[in-house]
Amino acid sequence: MKSSLIPAASTMFAICGLLLATTGCGDGVSKPSHIPDLTACVITVTYNGQPVADASVLLAPQSGEFSASGLTDLEGKAVMKTDGMYDGVVPGEYMASVTKREVLTLDIGETPQDPADYAAYEAKLKSQPMPKHLIPEKYSSFTRSGLTVTISEGSPTETTFELTD
Repeated sequence: MKSSLIPAASTMFAICGLLLATTGCGDGVSKPSHIPDLTACVITVTYNGQPVADASVLLAPQSGEFSASGLTDLEGKAVMKTDGMYDGVVPGEYMASVTKREVLTLDIGETPQDPADYAAYEAKLKSQPMPKHLIPEKYSSFTRSGLTVTISEGSPTETTFELTD
């Protein structure tokens, strides 16, 4: 009985090793071949000299098709990801926006299952207050923010957006 378990275990370890070798060990989401090579990019956001946590940073290409986004950490640093999931940014010129709004707790109940009840639910949702901007609203617009960044091929980019009133 022991002798039949050893070959089965050996086969199982061989299969596991082959799977790890061909799929990797969880280094993140693999970039599809239609996306050009990406360059690492970290953007730090400060407002009146203080780091801004939990701000959404978006990059829109001035020419090209691949956008990038990131969310700032407690130090105000956002690691940018192309299409929101692939580490790095396609080299090029970008307009940027930064948005941080207050978090509201909505008391509107659960989404109704019956379509007949949905109109009342939607009206209740629309009557809720909009969350306030916690940094000047102009920074949430690509065209009004005045924020730009150039990503150079093969050279990691670290830049700081210093926001003021």
